[in-house]
Amino acid sequence: MPKIKKQELVEIENSNNDIAIQAENQWIVSQADVDKANIILRNITKQMKAIEKKRKSFTQPLNQSLGEINSTFKELVKPLEIAKDILTQKVMDWRDTEKQKIQAEQERIRKEEERRRKIQEAHKEKGHEVSEPIVMAKPKPLKETDTTHIRKVWEFEIIEMAKIPHEYLMVNKSFIREAIRDGVRIIPGIRIYQEERMVIK
Repeated sequence: MPKIKKQELVEIENSNNDIAIQAENQWIVSQADVDKANIILRNITKQMKAIEKKRKSFTQPLNQSLGEINSTFKELVKPLEIAKDILTQKVMDWRDTEKQKIQAEQERIRKEEERRRKIQEAHKEKGHEVSEPIVMAKPKPLKETDTTHIRKVWEFEIIEMAKIPHEYLMVNKSFIREAIRDGVRIIPGIRIYQEERMVIK
């Protein structure tokens, strides 16, 4: 990888300052002034391209090396990511099954307690002596026995696009620009127009 030479940076900075002074001192009161300004603008563009080329001479080897490193380690991690996804899903499936079992047991206990309560009420109405109802043992919540760390997060899914409020919708600007480049000139709700932009050649 090439090293940044201080002298090169100084030369670039000096050239930049010279061009900046020319731009600041250039008045535009005639076509001749515009022609001079365009020359300065071309020099600015040329200088910017030269600086960008110099920057890339330093960064491209780094980016290439970094890309190779990232790719290598991404491949190394991939089997672990797959294993993590598989095992995580197994744990979540088990948790769902256990929750369903607990809910089913809680519902069974609720119905049994309700049945016993009705029997006691019936005996009470007949004047029989009724003892306090026996409280049945409730199944422990899963969180008290499970070692899995769970964090609840809010998610969403779109079920009816037409009902989504406008503030939650995003315009696809890239898609619109592509359509206009392809010749589309009428899009409901959008004003398509031309504007002049200076092109420096």
